[in-house]
Amino acid sequence: MTAEAVSGTGRRTRSYFLAGTMQGARTGAHLTDQSYRELLTGTLRARRPGAVIHDPGVVMAEWLASHPADVRAAHAALADRPVLRHADLAPELRELTELFHRLTRLAAESDVCVAWLPGHEPSMGTAAEMLCAHRAGRTVVSITDMRQNLAVLSCSTVILPDLAAFTDWLDAGGDSA
Repeated sequence: MTAEAVSGTGRRTRSYFLAGTMQGARTGAHLTDQSYRELLTGTLRARRPGAVIHDPGVVMAEWLASHPADVRAAHAALADRPVLRHADLAPELRELTELFHRLTRLAAESDVCVAWLPGHEPSMGTAAEMLCAHRAGRTVVSITDMRQNLAVLSCSTVILPDLAAFTDWLDAGGDSA
């Protein structure tokens, strides 16, 4: 559901989904540095006051906080299983996979999907979020050096090299399309 509200200035409120590497190529609970989420949120708040910002990092942290060690233990145990069938997963892991699907749907429902992919580390979750947003006809802005990655190239409305370029893109109204 895109944000259809109109602000006091008469401008339509936009919604932004913050896609970006969480786990990447790491195993288990090892995550990449997530400080980019605060940078993107701060940039959007400064330039788009009142914008609706969907941060899957926050959603995931809240969900994990309500599911203590059981989900972490079940997730860790996957490393020792040679064959995995979704139907045989522990209930908390099936909930976790449903959360992933809810987040990809949220990316598709947001007006703009902002994909943060620094360096050249691909992210399968970010690719899924980008694909869902792209298929829904949303604006997908990728902040990355991966101009030759087929998933990035195929799903991005615009590819920008860094946060400064993203800020310039916002200032130029690139997200108003």
